[in-house]
Amino acid sequence: MIRITDLNWGLLEAIYLIIVFAVGFTITMVIIPYLIKIMKRKGHIGIDIHKNLKTEVAESGGISIVIGISFASMFLIIFFPSFFNEILIFVLTVVLSGLIGYIDDRIKLRSRYKLILTIFTGTLIFLANFLGFIKIDSPTIPFLGQLRLTVIYPILAPIIVAVFANTVNMLEGYNGEGSGTSIIALCSLFICSIIWNSAEGVLFTVIAIAVLIPFYLYNKFPAKIFPGDVGTLSIGALFACIALFGSLEAAVFCALLIHIFNSFYVLYSVKGFFESSEILENKSDIILLKNDLIKASNEKDAALTLPRLILAKGPLKEPKLVKNFYIISIICGFFSIITTLLMVWTIGNLDLITIAIIIVIFGLLSAILLCKFPRIRGIVILMLILMIVGFIYLLCIELFIMPIKFVDINILGFLTIPTNIVISFILVIPGLLLWYYITVKYFWFEINKMKDAL
Repeated sequence: MIRITDLNWGLLEAIYLIIVFAVGFTITMVIIPYLIKIMKRKGHIGIDIHKNLKTEVAESGGISIVIGISFASMFLIIFFPSFFNEILIFVLTVVLSGLIGYIDDRIKLRSRYKLILTIFTGTLIFLANFLGFIKIDSPTIPFLGQLRLTVIYPILAPIIVAVFANTVNMLEGYNGEGSGTSIIALCSLFICSIIWNSAEGVLFTVIAIAVLIPFYLYNKFPAKIFPGDVGTLSIGALFACIALFGSLEAAVFCALLIHIFNSFYVLYSVKGFFESSEILENKSDIILLKNDLIKASNEKDAALTLPRLILAKGPLKEPKLVKNFYIISIICGFFSIITTLLMVWTIGNLDLITIAIIIVIFGLLSAILLCKFPRIRGIVILMLILMIVGFIYLLCIELFIMPIKFVDINILGFLTIPTNIVISFILVIPGLLLWYYITVKYFWFEINKMKDAL
């Protein structure tokens, strides 16, 4: 990661970013209407299953996202040539992820093959780092600081890309759901990038927001185009690149907590990485009623998903359901900003009073939102518990585990892993399993309440 303050950016660089934003926005906005016509003419359409009319909608709209990112990145290279290597690997990762998604849109790859291919895509980042073309820093964690994972962390890059890509893919399904929550997450990550002083974070979030806003305008209710896997996988790759290049792993995790939360439920119930269309075919989590109302399924074998949990409190129309996702994403954005502030405090560049004031402000804003959207209170409380317990856990590691002088683990003579970090990861497993158990219990508690009310 390159720090903004080391570059002496000023008004000129801000103008460059505005131009790049305008290019990405305009290119994407212009492409989409033509893409809709082309996809419909070729018969690449999807059925809007959450409407009784079963409207036909153009598929693979994520092609516009990939093209928009590519064009905007060209201008990034022109204006910020010192970032040529990072921008090139960033674009190739997004394009390759989009290509895998497009192939899946056409021939429907099995989930395991899609996961393997996205891991292969992430290998590009590992090789570029291994050859010295780019530099991936070890992650910085609140309270712990920067972890000593110089050798092993880049090896994990392909897995990080695959996990983020498939996690984003699993929440898509409703008009404006994936694109809207991604824009909210990216806006919070743009703020995090400025706080963390990350030049790559700023560059990549700007162009990502630029192309996703026009796509959202066509994807929101009533949708005129769907992203397809070409869209969801490329968006997931965007987040992975922001995390890896911008050293914002903890912030990206928090910003995408809504996606991760949904993935936990799905993985528990269907035992694998499946997107929403596959879930609907085999273990539909919802039932479409008259007047386009959507109801949670009360079938025991139906997939556990975040939409089903929200709908357990009563049927909703699609726009209102999606609005609940947006509110959760906004609160997750608050989590990501607070996490970044704690990262800055950990390295000694911020005082706790400032963080406390911001936490109070975000807490009040969250309370107001939860008053207006009561369906998501339990979900947000579970997320908050995870965050608080996680921070306490990290603080305990810093106080009790890190000071112990363990002998580091050496593998194959060149791969050194700090024993403190290994012990820390082992200790977190029981806590995660307990949290996982509580979330699943909460899900069935809400579903059973729904059954009792029938």
